[in-house]
Amino acid sequence: MAGQIRYRSGIDGRTGKVITGIPHLMQSLAKIWGTRIDTRVMRLDFGSDLRSLLSEDLTPSIALLIYNELVASAARWEPEYVLNQLQLVTISETGKLGLRHGGLYFPEGRFGNYDLAVPLALKATPLNRLGNAA
Repeated sequence: MAGQIRYRSGIDGRTGKVITGIPHLMQSLAKIWGTRIDTRVMRLDFGSDLRSLLSEDLTPSIALLIYNELVASAARWEPEYVLNQLQLVTISETGKLGLRHGGLYFPEGRFGNYDLAVPLALKATPLNRLGNAA
């Protein structure tokens, strides 16, 4: 068993099937970014304050606050991922705001092992659907 990577696993919120690795990471980030602070029982500080920022008109200062909230909440709640690329993009004709991000995925980061790093570049995801994205 020595040398095997210990991937985190969980249950897919949509299908109920077991997911591991990058799909689990993506579901975790969607849950972090899609959960408002003070809404989870027994873990009131979990989540991000992203939703309050999305109700504002997008200005450079609001964009900077969105970037900050995304990076800070991911750093606090996801030990297996470090954001190093972040871009807000328009991904629909109706003007929906999307997020494209990339970074380093550390499969054993929750154990403090940051020797194994997998670079990720992820496609755009609508910000209004983060709670439903996998």
